[in-house]
Amino acid sequence: MELRCKTKTIIIIAVLALALVIGVAVLASRGATQVRENYPYNVVLSPNKKVSPGHTSRSPNGLYVLEFTKSGSLVLRDKEKDEILWRASEDDGGSKLSLQTDGNMVLRKSNGNVLFSSKTHGHPNSQLILDDGGQIAVIAPDGLSLWLAGKPRGTMENSRHTNLNFPIRGAFYYPWYPETWSVDGHDVFFQPTMGYYQSSDRKVQKKHVDDLKYIHTDVAIASWFGPDTHNDRARLTNMMVESFEEPALLTTLRGKNQGLKWSVYHEQEFRSDPSVEELEADLEYLKKWYVWRDSWAHVDGKPVIFVYNKNGVDGCGMTKRWMQATKGEWHVVLKVFSNDEECLYQPDGWHQYGPSSGVQHHKGRSFVISPGFWRSRSSSPKLPRYSKQEWKQIVQDMVDSREPWQLIVSYNEWGEGTAVESEKGWKSWSGYGFYQDVLHDKKTALLESGLVVSNQTDLNNQTIPLTNQTVLVNRTKSLGDDDTGSTHLVIFTHYGYVNSQHGTN
Repeated sequence: MELRCKTKTIIIIAVLALALVIGVAVLASRGATQVRENYPYNVVLSPNKKVSPGHTSRSPNGLYVLEFTKSGSLVLRDKEKDEILWRASEDDGGSKLSLQTDGNMVLRKSNGNVLFSSKTHGHPNSQLILDDGGQIAVIAPDGLSLWLAGKPRGTMENSRHTNLNFPIRGAFYYPWYPETWSVDGHDVFFQPTMGYYQSSDRKVQKKHVDDLKYIHTDVAIASWFGPDTHNDRARLTNMMVESFEEPALLTTLRGKNQGLKWSVYHEQEFRSDPSVEELEADLEYLKKWYVWRDSWAHVDGKPVIFVYNKNGVDGCGMTKRWMQATKGEWHVVLKVFSNDEECLYQPDGWHQYGPSSGVQHHKGRSFVISPGFWRSRSSSPKLPRYSKQEWKQIVQDMVDSREPWQLIVSYNEWGEGTAVESEKGWKSWSGYGFYQDVLHDKKTALLESGLVVSNQTDLNNQTIPLTNQTVLVNRTKSLGDDDTGSTHLVIFTHYGYVNSQHGTN
């Protein structure tokens, strides 16, 4: 009896100690990433208000100043460091800065020509503010940033991350609405359940994050055409903050990919062949604004980036430029092209993006699926929508493939009709739509550490080598019962092996 009491006491103490460690980790993680956002601020402009050259606004702490200079420039300064944080335009000559009743901030010349626009129309009752963190922003009535510039909330120096473990499920995401509800003058064919929404709306962002988690997305891959496109600083920041940012210790204890991570789909190659210097500038921008957050996807300690290319037009020249620009510091996943294996410079991974075929399987590289394909400018679909049963089989094939990258094209590319987001044509009792329901039911075949194991139960006395992506500590996991009623358990160790042990019920 005394021994049992001592044992219980030891267990209770151990549990309390673990809880204390986790609590400290939570606080440390929060302090390290400094996610926004509730800095005190002063209102620079209210709706339908304007200011003229010579006007100056200050943050509550007086450290940051927004100057509308007498020459007509709009400049945000760090007063203490005497540093320019942001400039509205390289040209002088602004004569009026106004916040329109529709929420759009506009800097105009005396002749009415626009020098700068925040492109935040459609949000009445918004405000232009300057806060103590060194950011100027147009904010909605609920406080959400619609556009922002200035000083990021953190740096690479104080960042911490956890690695994603293969296989990884990704979904291509498009934060560019209402801009693309019509493409080249052609309206999209489908209407999502939420209606023709704006990507800047808080309720939309919350629903999208909820959806992406529901379909077990490890990484959302946001379309990105370069700095300051589609109000990326506000929209992507909001989505990353909205996503679950779990402390590193908790993820280590649980082992499997936890929370929703983010990356971008760099699409400049679609329009041109950016130089190494241009790519380096883009990568520095991503580091400055996003990569330091713990919700940016990492593999093997490197930030993940996906790259689109226009059917391999530049071929091996593109791979060379990207490898030179990233200097081995990024986990680069390029789009496949013919004979890409012959290139001297090779990325960390390859994927395909060609949804007209529905399934694109490149062995050892990726398995990519799409529910349909119907561009808004086309009179008929290139790929008619799959039925629920067809989609079940496709998703199962993807899971069974065990490919490192298992990708969905797309979550919400409505202009090409590839979305799995809910729409009345495929609604379901859950409210998510059957495309998402199937993805929810069929998880990527991961064990808790990211190792794929088949349905076989005869694993007794086997050891399976793992990579350095294996977690430090993990729970045991039942793989199934055999005919004798005994259970196979798998123990996970760091930089080691998975030991299959045979236990009796």
